[in-house]
Amino acid sequence: MKKKIKSAVISIFVIAVLLLSILIGVKNGTIDKLTKEMPTLATSQAETEKSAVNVKNDSTESKPYQGIEVAGYGEEFEIRREIDINRKYDENDRTTYNVYHVRVKDCRISRQCDFDINRIDYGLTNKKDSMDDNNNFISDYFYVAIELELTKDINDNDVDDYYNVFQTSWFIESLNDDGTFEPIKNAGTVGSDAEANKIGKTNFSFEKGETKNLILYCIFTDEEVENDIIALNFHLRNSPFIGPLAIIHVQETN
Repeated sequence: MKKKIKSAVISIFVIAVLLLSILIGVKNGTIDKLTKEMPTLATSQAETEKSAVNVKNDSTESKPYQGIEVAGYGEEFEIRREIDINRKYDENDRTTYNVYHVRVKDCRISRQCDFDINRIDYGLTNKKDSMDDNNNFISDYFYVAIELELTKDINDNDVDDYYNVFQTSWFIESLNDDGTFEPIKNAGTVGSDAEANKIGKTNFSFEKGETKNLILYCIFTDEEVENDIIALNFHLRNSPFIGPLAIIHVQETN
């Protein structure tokens, strides 16, 4: 009997303490403050979750042109060349690459073959129906002569001849408004005015600090000349060259 009375007294005491705490909280405004802050805490949590989603989206969202920089027509840009197959290119380590300073000096588009046709290495065999006896195009296609001004950086690393060249074979892309690109019909350069050397005609030899002009040849269709933004792709995957998409032609505007 005494134990029951003792338990009842303890229970009444606990309830009284709780009621007193609530009354003090109401009087001091503590409970009201907590009540008001609860929606704020919920909102903050929602905003935090939203921010996390946004960060995830930003990190996974693909960048325009696969993150490759675009150089405007006539702008000077850099092409970096990896110089040692045993050392990966590191943009923060100048000893892992050499530099070419490049500018698209001119881009001549014509149906006339006003150059040595032997400079074209391939790409004409399936176009004979669109050519006359003097190798001029009479329809469907244009010859394109892209003149590059190239300067090998004076502070380049000393390397073997094999790493001291600029290649003449490059892909050519059509740039789309949605930030993508795709190869043109004749997907790459088809020749150059480079003289054959001990490494081969498709490489252009340089000395440090030397400036040279190089003409690359390609073939555009009528539709590409009329409608496309076209660029040389100097950023080739699995290639020792790292550079931009350099615009060589912008579609005509009426």
